[in-house]
This record gives sequence, structure tokens and C-alpha cells, in this order.
Amino acid sequence: MIMGEIKRFLRGDGRLKVSRSLKELALKEKYAAEELRKKLGREPELKEIAHELGVGEDEIIIASEAAREVESLDAEIYKNDGKTAYKLDKVAARDESDKIDDGIILRQAIEELDERDREIIRLRYYEDKTQTEVSKKIGVSQVQVSRLEKRILKIIRDKFAM
Repeated sequence: MIMGEIKRFLRGDGRLKVSRSLKELALKEKYAAEELRKKLGREPELKEIAHELGVGEDEIIIASEAAREVESLDAEIYKNDGKTAYKLDKVAARDESDKIDDGIILRQAIEELDERDREIIRLRYYEDKTQTEVSKKIGVSQVQVSRLEKRILKIIRDKFAM
């Protein structure tokens, strides 16, 4: 139990929740790219790295993006004559109607879920509970909560793709 808690602490090193498999793939990609650089004498192409690891190019891209550091919108871009510009100043504001549409789609997607799935989403994303806390609340294992959550999020993402 103690080892499990230590591993969970060490894995939770970022601000965003990223699956262990994505973190591991990103690390493998980093090492494979370095080995290919040495072997080829040039920067390897994405397809070469994917072939070396035996995964798809899209998986490499997703893992690389997931492993990137989170950037703050409050970070300074430049200072000049006492004026400071921040990243937030440069972000294009989304149209209000897009936000409203996204909210409607999300609400509908959640309403279409069965009761247990809605409860999992409510606990995880509205009450910020851990998978372990959710598992105790609904009476299944943490691993099962993880699988259910992954399935539910895919359903919701698919609604946005329509």
C-alpha cells in the first residue's frame, strides 16, 4: 500500500492528469529519437520513430503533446518601456456562441449517459474526487472506475465530433 502511494505521488508530477501509458510512450519516444539521431546522423522523422517503437504516428504525437509542460497564460511574453505583455493578451477570444454551443453539447452528452456514468462524471469533474474516492462511493474497483471514465469521456468526445 505504501509503495502504491509513493508510485502514485511520483506519477502525479504535472498539473494535468496524464495516463501512465502516455507518459511511458513519451519517454520511449524521447530515447528512441536520441538513438536514431546517433544512428542516422540527422534528426529522425516521425514515421521513423513510430516504426522504431512499433506504434502509430498519431500515438507518438499524442504522447509528445501530453508530456509537454503546461504553460501559464500569465507568463510574460516581453517587457518594454515598463509595459508587460502576457500570453493571455495574445490569445484570441472565442466567440460567445461557440462557448454556448459547447455548453449545450456537453450538457446533452452528460444527460444522455446512464445514471452511474453521470455520477462518475459528477464526482470526478464537478466534485474533483479521485478515482479511488469514486470507486468507494459507487462500489467498484479503482481500475474499473478508470476504464469506465475512459469509455465515458470517449462517448462525450464523440458528441463534440458530430
